[in-house]
Amino acid sequence: MRFFSFLLIPIFLMTLPGCFGGGEINIDVPPPIVEAKRVVVAPFLPEVEEARTLSKKLSINLANHLKLVYKKEMEWLHDESDKVRPVSAKLEELGLTISDIYDDAALAAKVGQAFEADMIVLGSVSKPGLRKKDFDDRLIRHGRQSTAARGGTFYLRSRQTALGTVRIKVIDAKSGDLLYSNSIRKYLKYWYAYQTQQSGQIIFKEDVEMIADLGRLLPRRIAYLLDKTGVNKTGVKPVDEEQILLKPDIILKGTGGIVEFK
Repeated sequence: MRFFSFLLIPIFLMTLPGCFGGGEINIDVPPPIVEAKRVVVAPFLPEVEEARTLSKKLSINLANHLKLVYKKEMEWLHDESDKVRPVSAKLEELGLTISDIYDDAALAAKVGQAFEADMIVLGSVSKPGLRKKDFDDRLIRHGRQSTAARGGTFYLRSRQTALGTVRIKVIDAKSGDLLYSNSIRKYLKYWYAYQTQQSGQIIFKEDVEMIADLGRLLPRRIAYLLDKTGVNKTGVKPVDEEQILLKPDIILKGTGGIVEFK
């Protein structure tokens, strides 16, 4: 009986990767995309309805960005608009859905083979995290303590954040092997500082604007991670996960000293 207990340990450990992270296996070693002659970028799968807009933006913008990154003669096949949609049309022809090919590497490879491609890129997009936080502490402009003390102007601050998360997969279209699978995020921050009496006049970012920013900047983060080791020799510069898109151009001070907008 003790023998069987020891035998079950490695079997249990082998199942661990599928028990965490929604059953996904992480492979963050960049795939050799540079060796491919033709690559398909499939429409991305929205995990929830609220991710549909971002999913559409990401798949199109990523494909267009990768065209610029990989300067060698490579052909990229992807949906370009609601009217120009060769990949979606092929899925319909084969009787497949985006969910089918995302969940089954063999089916994804089948789509790639239908285009005589070497690789196919897939994505699954989570619901965007859009938040706003107001800070209650009253701040003064640096160097104007005496004016504030006599009843001068105080400042408040607010922060908006946008978090986009997508799992990117790259499949070898010939063998069906999973070459890459990694969850990639982009975290954007927008800082505001305004006088207390003008708090109702501040124009904050609309959700559609923040989603547009994620759709524009997350592909750059993806492209960097697909070649962070230089295996594809793209020359892409490092792209941080976090990025501040907006912050005040004045120096403010609170009870804890100079406020850092980070």
